[in-house]
Amino acid sequence: PRIAFRYVLAFVVAASSVVAGFVYFGKVAQSGVESLGRNPLAARLIYISVLFHLLLTIGIMLLGVLIAYIIIVL
Repeated sequence: PRIAFRYVLAFVVAASSVVAGFVYFGKVAQSGVESLGRNPLAARLIYISVLFHLLLTIGIMLLGVLIAYIIIVL
């Protein structure tokens, strides 16, 4: 039971980090498209902002998967 609990906990942590990352990036991408429509002259800055948030989202997902791995290993 203890080993099964570790696997379930690791799955919950990894899945929640992936879902949180997708939700976060979805909101950021939507606001970036809206901003681009309002101010096309700031396109470069908006693209850089969306890229930064994409990297942040990938970092959140990788951190969640790393924590899940640590839960399983320890």
